[in-house]
Amino acid sequence: MTWNRIAALLLSWILFVPLAAGQGTKPELWVWQHCYLSSENALASSKKFVDQAQKDGYTGVALWDSGFSFLSQFFWSFRNEDRLKDLTHYIVSKHMKVMVLAAPFGYSNDALEANPNLAESERIVGAEFRVDRSGRRLDFINSFPGLKNSGFENGKAAWFGTGDSAIGLSTTVAHSGKDSGVIVNARGNARFRQRIALKPWRQYHLQLFYKAKDFKGAPMLEVLDASNYKKVLVLAYLSHDATHGWTEADFAFDSGDTTQADFYFGIWGGSSGTLWFDDVQLKETALALVTRRPGTPLKVYDPNHPSTVYRERKDYDYIADPHMTDTRTPFTDSYHAPPTVKLPRKTSLRPGQVVAMDFYAAFPIPGAYGMSMCMTAPGTRKWLERNAEALGKLAPKGASVLLGYDEIRQMNSCASCRAKHMTAGQLLAWSVGQSLSIYGSKLPGSPFFAWNDMFDPYQNAVDNYYHVEGSLAGSWKGLPASVSILNWDLGHLKKSLTWFSGADPRQPVAHHQVIAGYYDSGNGAQDAQNELAAAHGIPGIDGLMYTSWGNNYSQMESYAEGVRKNWSSYEASVKKEKKRAGVRTLWLASAGSIVLVAGVLVFVKRRRN
Repeated sequence: MTWNRIAALLLSWILFVPLAAGQGTKPELWVWQHCYLSSENALASSKKFVDQAQKDGYTGVALWDSGFSFLSQFFWSFRNEDRLKDLTHYIVSKHMKVMVLAAPFGYSNDALEANPNLAESERIVGAEFRVDRSGRRLDFINSFPGLKNSGFENGKAAWFGTGDSAIGLSTTVAHSGKDSGVIVNARGNARFRQRIALKPWRQYHLQLFYKAKDFKGAPMLEVLDASNYKKVLVLAYLSHDATHGWTEADFAFDSGDTTQADFYFGIWGGSSGTLWFDDVQLKETALALVTRRPGTPLKVYDPNHPSTVYRERKDYDYIADPHMTDTRTPFTDSYHAPPTVKLPRKTSLRPGQVVAMDFYAAFPIPGAYGMSMCMTAPGTRKWLERNAEALGKLAPKGASVLLGYDEIRQMNSCASCRAKHMTAGQLLAWSVGQSLSIYGSKLPGSPFFAWNDMFDPYQNAVDNYYHVEGSLAGSWKGLPASVSILNWDLGHLKKSLTWFSGADPRQPVAHHQVIAGYYDSGNGAQDAQNELAAAHGIPGIDGLMYTSWGNNYSQMESYAEGVRKNWSSYEASVKKEKKRAGVRTLWLASAGSIVLVAGVLVFVKRRRN
């Protein structure tokens, strides 16, 4: 056979080798079910829901139940655990998949009922106290001089620099004194603002009073680092009725490394009716929700001679916030009166003496007052091990496991976390590895899932995410390919799905994904169509999940029909993209082979000559 013939055959194989045809599949259809199985009626209702989901064509049920975090806790009835086990096995008996919850690091309040002090906590450095005249108590020293014109009694001084047109001064309505700030029928932003000086790493208490008449809108307040508005020290919405009397709002925050901040309150985006504000106060405080555990040390010392450290239970009584010791539900507010520090009779401290204190405190996110568990506390690992043991006994064999790394708003702040010398992203990646090891050992063969948001640069894997210290970039490196993604980044869905498909060189690991869609929009079929359209051409989408936070399942059947109607179009788009990619790869390979063959022919001819 001549070299020309060999070259011709090689080229024909390169150019015309057929592409493998894809096989059609049916989508996984999950539904997110809210349940709390504390009664037989609740269990019967959940089973009825499963029956309806099966009828609508759903293939799996993801259970959102506090009982998963209460497993093996002394206050949780064995009967409740039996009901949860009954329901998971009932789902499997219906030839459906079941997904159970584990490692609840994002929404940790249920888990923290076992021990509130496992909450991730932020440091306070150098808060000062003075020994009272009797020598039996430490009185806190408030270093903040006070807000300017806090009661609006000095007219439009201090608060009116935003230039927002709907803010004004009321001289007829007041909580105290004669005047108050007022917002009437705002067409856009209507915000009061004042710049404040803060001491870094101190705890502050923010208080204001507000009143409404025929009001409709979303009043809120925020404290932002003046040099970087992405650093949010506190953001809170004010709950209200259309008409109500003077209502008090209280919030605590950690100043972090901020020394200058802008304090805003009012309306963003417009409102109707009338809203008044008065007696706006800011003070430094200390010890509200103080955390006591390894990793959150407390120290009292001489501020002029920091090496002089005083002894707990010798120079001062043990310090604890009753909200962290005498209740199973400590995180129901952002601020309350802090505990009093008492001194024993034989203390070495003397009346009038000033001492400094370093400590750690929990800072719940206003609204739901959500808290996250510390990722490095020894107590957290023990909790995870107990929970995994109990979950392994409860869940059906092969049950899917959803790791609760979702909207983690406190991270990488306590001493034990910072001692690892990791970025927030590295710490999160490390924690995922720990959880996979712990739960994987007790649930062998179970598929693992994770929400996308904390590993998604288009969502929460960013800098300055709530109270997380440092950047969350790189968190995705902790997710092995075996972990499937529940993707709810509907605002950037195509980018996010592409990210987890492995197509972006910054994140080359290809994950299977389920789009967690719908979210109470009111049009299930349209949402399913839109979500699958965003997924066009992106491989690895196994299905979709009907996700309702408001317990609204009226669109469940419509959503399922929308998925089935549009699934073949999605699959066709993936095949088309694979063919395009295959042709591109083929032509590149062909071009390289042609060059190679040409080189061989030239070499042979030269040898013959």
